[in-house]
Amino acid sequence: PGAVHSSGHPMTPNAELYNPSTEYADKLISRIGQTPSWIAKRIGVTDKRIRYILDGERTVKGETTPIQMTYTEQFALECLVAEAIALRM
Repeated sequence: PGAVHSSGHPMTPNAELYNPSTEYADKLISRIGQTPSWIAKRIGVTDKRIRYILDGERTVKGETTPIQMTYTEQFALECLVAEAIALRM
């Protein structure tokens, strides 16, 4: 079947709903109820990438760069949230 939004409609990408905030990423990840490592594997990113998204930045050689999740990462996380909710029902 595929992921279904909490409204009951199938989930389809809509970049107009993009919310790159660190707070939203944190909310999605906590609602999935799995480890960041598990989530990273499922959406095809590294553990480090998840950590950077949650921190909102990364520091390399003393230089800090702001980091935001992409819309595709957000959508993948939203699909995992929908799956987690469906499995709890």
